[in-house]
Amino acid sequence: MSKITLSLIFFLFMNIFIFSFVGAVKGTSSVTQPRANKLVEAQCRSTRYPKLCVSSLSNYITTTSEPQELAHVALKVSLAKAIYTRAYVKNVCKQLEKTKSSKDYQAVKECLNQISDGVSLLFNSVKELHHLSLDKESEFVWHRSNVQTWLSTVLTNAFTCMDGISSYKLGGYKVKATIKAKVLNVAQVTSNALALFNGYAVRHKDSHHSNSGKINKP
Repeated sequence: MSKITLSLIFFLFMNIFIFSFVGAVKGTSSVTQPRANKLVEAQCRSTRYPKLCVSSLSNYITTTSEPQELAHVALKVSLAKAIYTRAYVKNVCKQLEKTKSSKDYQAVKECLNQISDGVSLLFNSVKELHHLSLDKESEFVWHRSNVQTWLSTVLTNAFTCMDGISSYKLGGYKVKATIKAKVLNVAQVTSNALALFNGYAVRHKDSHHSNSGKINKP
């Protein structure tokens, strides 16, 4: 199968994945979309990569989105990016396995392991955030800690991957540059997702304390 065909398959898969898993809001009218964009822009100011944050989330947010929904979408976008990157790195790994460059192969294989772990951690984070809205308030801190730890590990894995392949040829400059660009993108969107999640967690905590104060007030 040609590289072009593989790329097309991956492209189609990612579009189907994102629109079904993230829940893209194609029902948002042209009148309300600018309002949705403003919402995203306001929330993305707290992230390290605000422009990337806006461009990656704007099409998936409605004007009624809450901070938790925005964090949820950000996590799902990160997961989609990580899955796409894993597929690319896995393909490179298979190609290098056929060559005599065992060091290059081992370097990419280790990178693939890091990205695969990241996919699992992101998937778990998506599920964990879902549990936040279902479980008791007393379990919020535990779920929050899990998501923060997992996302931080995804970031560490991404940079470990990039550092690990930096001194190898990997079949040429273009291949190595592409891997680094894709992995860096995963790290950046995950960093943004972590910032948005932390923002949601702070708002949730403040809201809970405020409501508790009203209930306990004599």
